[in-house]
Amino acid sequence: MPTPQLNWATRVGNQLLAEQLAYNHGELQQMVGQDYPNLNEGQKRIYDEVLESVNGQRGDAYFVHSAGGCGKTHLFNLIAAGVRSAEKVVLCVASSGIASLLLSRGRTAHSRFKIPIPVHEDSTCNIKKEDQHHQLLRHTALII
Repeated sequence: MPTPQLNWATRVGNQLLAEQLAYNHGELQQMVGQDYPNLNEGQKRIYDEVLESVNGQRGDAYFVHSAGGCGKTHLFNLIAAGVRSAEKVVLCVASSGIASLLLSRGRTAHSRFKIPIPVHEDSTCNIKKEDQHHQLLRHTALII
């Protein structure tokens, strides 16, 4: 895992945001430079399209589907590294704890978005406008 360049906790008051900004951006750029050429054409197309959307702040949504073992997790982690190397916030979430462990700084969707367990018909996320989760979401460039 790349080592942090700065102690972001002292520069920003939000520990959640500080955690998402604490990367060595040079190491991330180097990793992307090494791994991007090894992607197949379809993966490169997805990587390029997602980064173009993030950089253009388009807010697009993508669905990536293929059989197990085709490199989706590697692609997701490389996309996260590419966006994070530009000092932007990426939240990697999955539906299960096991799946979230495969993603760079991954969390379950229930944990990251404060989704109650169990979910009922009238359930809502418990994120208040003034809390750190709200600030984190406002600064997020990409959710995987």
